[in-house]
Amino acid sequence: MANPNTLITMPKACISCQAYKHIGKSDDPHCPHTDWRGQVKTKTRYGHCQTHGTQVFITELCNQYQQEPFIEVVDADNRPTAKQPRQERLAF
Repeated sequence: MANPNTLITMPKACISCQAYKHIGKSDDPHCPHTDWRGQVKTKTRYGHCQTHGTQVFITELCNQYQQEPFIEVVDADNRPTAKQPRQERLAF
């Protein structure tokens, strides 16, 4: 196992997936982030998922996740809605 002091910890979501490519920020009614005063923010970072060919928020989860190397992941709760609808592939 790698030295935990050399790894970056991120949620096991789109933000730490190899298929995610960042685009910018978008309005999000389910934004999980707060500012330094504790006020809920209204925009969440999003990007393009190369696996599904759709736009995704960084906080989305899917069954096609491919962990980035040198990232220590922690489980995360899924969002109530995705940025764009997508069809998940079934794992057999």
